[in-house]
Amino acid sequence: MLTTPLCSLFGIEVPVILAPMGTCTSGELAAAVSNAGGLGGIGTLFRSFAGIKRDIDVVQRLTDRPFAVNHIPQTLDAEAVRYTLQARPAVISFTLADPGDLVRQAHDAGARVMVQVTTVDQALQAAESGADVISAQGSESGGYCGDVSTMTLVPQVVDAVSPIPVVASGGIFDGRGIAAALVLGAAGVNLGTRFIASKEAPAPQEWKQAIVDAKSEHASKAEVLNDITPLPGSAGFKTVLRSLPTEFLTEWSGKPDEARRQRDRLRSQIVATTQAGRQHECLLTAGQTAGGIKEILSVSEIMRKLVTEAEAALTRMRWRGEHAPPLPARLPSEERGAVNTGIMVEVPEPDSLGG
Repeated sequence: MLTTPLCSLFGIEVPVILAPMGTCTSGELAAAVSNAGGLGGIGTLFRSFAGIKRDIDVVQRLTDRPFAVNHIPQTLDAEAVRYTLQARPAVISFTLADPGDLVRQAHDAGARVMVQVTTVDQALQAAESGADVISAQGSESGGYCGDVSTMTLVPQVVDAVSPIPVVASGGIFDGRGIAAALVLGAAGVNLGTRFIASKEAPAPQEWKQAIVDAKSEHASKAEVLNDITPLPGSAGFKTVLRSLPTEFLTEWSGKPDEARRQRDRLRSQIVATTQAGRQHECLLTAGQTAGGIKEILSVSEIMRKLVTEAEAALTRMRWRGEHAPPLPARLPSEERGAVNTGIMVEVPEPDSLGG
């Protein structure tokens, strides 16, 4: 079984976390991930208190396993925070800004705290604030993200905050990505786009199909959204939402000044389409992993594939290391051009992997 220290810390079976995805979140989806051994997550961004309360109640009814609730400090709904603390989820997470005293409040409620960051400095700040786990989010991710890639950010954050466990977020859609994250020193992964393209996700079918049909280069940062809706992106950690193309974004991406002038009308348009279940008409939030997602599966199928692929990738890595031919002690200068770059040297097993 694929287990790491994150599993015992959060009380889960496999180190896979469902990203809390705002309007593409539900108690049913979170419960499905938790029941499959991961950590289900409920998002609160751009949602009413009634919707957040409903999902917390639903996930508690559908599973007795750990789940998480996420909050965005710069758009905080005080009523939703109070209800979250009363519900006492296993994990309360914070993204897009420094949570400040919210860390203490979550701890007082008996929850573990995970803080998602986009830079090393933010990770150090989160560690100083008392975070139990730090999620290093790369720029490949969907939703609001920063500028540094996952491959670059994760090992730096691991080194900076050790021994606090680090979760890799962004650019991961299969078990090979999980294995790579573990090799980089992460203790788990946070996935969003892969779970949007699941049968249990509340996203419209058009959104799911757009992910399946997309190439990675289609997922780009929607800078104009911060002109229309400055929060949360223009405050806190200063992030930008990544989306697949829509007619709305195509029309307004080249007109930031006009978008700011028509901010209220455009924001109302986004809200109206979302409430009508047609949010894909304005935004198709997705990460660059969309290019690697080829089918819509159930959560249980996704989780099984992730674990099986990760274990296979780690086994291949160890096998290649054990059977690799020894490297020559040195190469004469005239032979250097003939080096076989396919030779595999031994790769140590990740310290974070157990079980």
